[in-house]
Amino acid sequence: MNPELDPNDIGSQLGADGVNGVVAKVEQYSLHEERRIALENHALIVAMRAELSLLTDEENRIREQLRDAPPPGDLRHHRRKAIFYWAVTVILTVTGFFLAALTFAPFRLGWQGYLFCLGIATVVPFLVEKLLQDARLEAVVKALTAVAAVAGVASLMLLADVRGHLLAHEIQSPPAVVIDDAQPEQAPPDDFYGTTLNSLCLATVLLSFAMELGAGLALREAWIKAPHNTEDWQRLQRELAAVRRQMIAAAGQITRFEDEPAIFVARLWKDFYKTMLTHTVQSAMRKLLVLTIAAALVPHARAATPQRLDLVVALDLTKSVDVKGPDGTTEFQKNVDGVSGVLAQIPAGTQLTVIGITDRSFAQPYILLSASIPNDPGYFGERLSAAHAELVSTWKQRSAKLDPRFKETDILGALELASQIFDAKAATGNRTLIIFSDMRNHTRGLDLETQTGLTVASKRRVAGGQVFLARVQIYAFGVNGVGSAMNTWQKTRRFWKSYFSLSGGTLSYYSGLRSTDDLLDQRR
Repeated sequence: MNPELDPNDIGSQLGADGVNGVVAKVEQYSLHEERRIALENHALIVAMRAELSLLTDEENRIREQLRDAPPPGDLRHHRRKAIFYWAVTVILTVTGFFLAALTFAPFRLGWQGYLFCLGIATVVPFLVEKLLQDARLEAVVKALTAVAAVAGVASLMLLADVRGHLLAHEIQSPPAVVIDDAQPEQAPPDDFYGTTLNSLCLATVLLSFAMELGAGLALREAWIKAPHNTEDWQRLQRELAAVRRQMIAAAGQITRFEDEPAIFVARLWKDFYKTMLTHTVQSAMRKLLVLTIAAALVPHARAATPQRLDLVVALDLTKSVDVKGPDGTTEFQKNVDGVSGVLAQIPAGTQLTVIGITDRSFAQPYILLSASIPNDPGYFGERLSAAHAELVSTWKQRSAKLDPRFKETDILGALELASQIFDAKAATGNRTLIIFSDMRNHTRGLDLETQTGLTVASKRRVAGGQVFLARVQIYAFGVNGVGSAMNTWQKTRRFWKSYFSLSGGTLSYYSGLRSTDDLLDQRR
C-alpha cells in the first residue's frame, strides 16, 4: 500500500480489495462446483444417449412394420390392388422367361436352357424388390420408376419405327402382269432387315430393362398392398407414438443434464449480485438519511464553498513556436496538448477563457474558447468529469484548425487583453494566467528575439506605467531556448519576472517544461 495516499484513497483501496477478494472466491467456488456437477452428470448423459439410441432403433423397426401394414380402409380395395400387382409381376416374369428362352434358342441348350431362363426371369425382380424394401429409399423408387417408364416408352417408339419400315416393305408389291418378251425392270434391293436390325436390338434392350425393373417394382407394391389386420396397424401406431414420446423425454433429460452446470453458475451469480445490489441500496439509503439529518442540523455547512477561479490561458500562435523537437513534434503541438491537460483538471466554479497570442493580440483579440464550469461538481464528481470531457473534446476540435502562422509575437497585447478579461469578472475570484509560449515578444515596442532588443528591454524595465495584473498568479510553460544561448534565456526570464512584479502580478512558474499536473488543485 502506498503510504502517501490520503485516508479517503486508503479507504477506497481497502474497499476495492475486499470486493475483489470476495469476487475471486466466488469465482473459484463456481468453477469447482460447475466441474463437480459436470462429472456427476457425465455418466447419466452417456446412459441416456444409449437409451435414446435403442429407442431410435425401435422406432425404425415399428416404421418398417407400418410400411407393410397399410392404414385401415376397404380391405377389398387393398386386395384388388394386391391381385393387380401380383398379376403384373407374374406376366412380366413370364415374359422375361420367354425373352430369355428366345435368346438362348439358337444355342440349343435343351432343358438346361429353360432352367437358366427361369432363373434369369425370377432373380431380377427378386433382387429389385429386396433393394427397395427400405422405406428411406422412396426417392430412389420414384427415380427408378421414372427411368423404367422412359425406357419402356423409348422401346415402344423403336418398335414403332420397325413397324413403319415393315409397312413400307409391304407396300412395294410385285407387278400385276409379266410380259414374256418385255425387258423386266430392275427391282430395288430389299434391305428391310438390315435397316431395322439396330432399332430392334435397342428396343429389345430397353424393353427388357423396363420389364425386369417393372417386375421388381410390381413385386414390391404387391407385398405392400397385401391386406393386413386393421388392429395391427392401430397397435403399431400406438407403439410408435409411445416410442417417440420416450425419445423426446430422453432428449430433454440429456439437455437438462448438459445445461445443469451453466444453470448453476448463472443462478449463483444472479443471487450474488442481487445480494450486493440490495446491500448497496440499503447502505446508500442510510447514507442519504445521515446526509439529510446533517443538512437539517448544520445549515451553515454549505457556507464553505470554494472560491471561484478566473482562469485565462494564452496560446502562442506565431511562427517562433513552429519548430520541431528531437521527437519530431513541434513546440506548437506540445503547447496545444498542454492546454488539453489544463482543461482536464479545471475545478468546479471556474470562469475559463483561452486566447491566442498573435501579431496584434490586443488590437484584434482572438478568443479561442470561453466556458463556465458550474459550482456543483456532482455527488460523485460526475458533473465535473462530464464538463472536463466536453471541454477537452471541444478544444481538440477547435485546435485541429489552428496553425502558427503569425510572423510577430505580441505577448504584451495578450497580457493587456487578459487584464481586461479579469476586470470584467467578479473581484473576489482567484485570478490565474497560464501562458504557453517561448515568451519572445517581437514587436516594434518590445523585441526580445535579438540580443540588442533584449538589452534595451532589460535596461528600460518597462511595465506600462500601471498595475494591470494585480493579484494574478502567472505560469509560463513551454519557454524553450531553441536558437538561443542559456544566458539569453536567463535574461528573458529575469525581464519577465521584473515586468510581472511591476505590473502587480506574481510569476509562479517559468520553465520549458509543460507538466501541469495538480497545478490548479494547488492553486485552489
